[in-house]
Amino acid sequence: MQSNPLANISLQQLKRAVTIREEIESLEKELSRIIVGQSSRAANAAPPGKGKMSRAARAKISAAMKARWAKRKGPRRMSSNSVQAAKAPQLVAAKTKKPSPRGQLKERIIRALKTAGKSGATVKDLAAKLGTSYGNISVWFRTTAKGVKEVKKVAPGRFAWAS
Repeated sequence: MQSNPLANISLQQLKRAVTIREEIESLEKELSRIIVGQSSRAANAAPPGKGKMSRAARAKISAAMKARWAKRKGPRRMSSNSVQAAKAPQLVAAKTKKPSPRGQLKERIIRALKTAGKSGATVKDLAAKLGTSYGNISVWFRTTAKGVKEVKKVAPGRFAWAS
């Protein structure tokens, strides 16, 4: 069994050995910095901190951001009371208007496809002709039209009545 060489050292000698070891480590770090290309001054210097901005600079940035937001949002919105007053006639008209009967869109699309002939019609053209949104027509073809055997896809976005 080997004996530990540090067991026979005095406390003072042990402290001296620790300080020498620390010096060796710091010198090795400095040597590696020199080899890598960094000077010891640059490595020991404090890292650059955030610079403080003056009040004038912060105010200038804030004003620019507010102008950008205002430009993006457009004109200021009306207060809630004026919005309600502006919507009142629309709400009355919406309540008195009867909803369209179910299946009306299907009949209108089929009629338009029959008049379009074998070349068919695009979803965009049908939407413009029927006065409905492109999305409604597109969804109708992806859902309801699959159950109608006579509706055929002629090209991407183009459908025809085949009978």
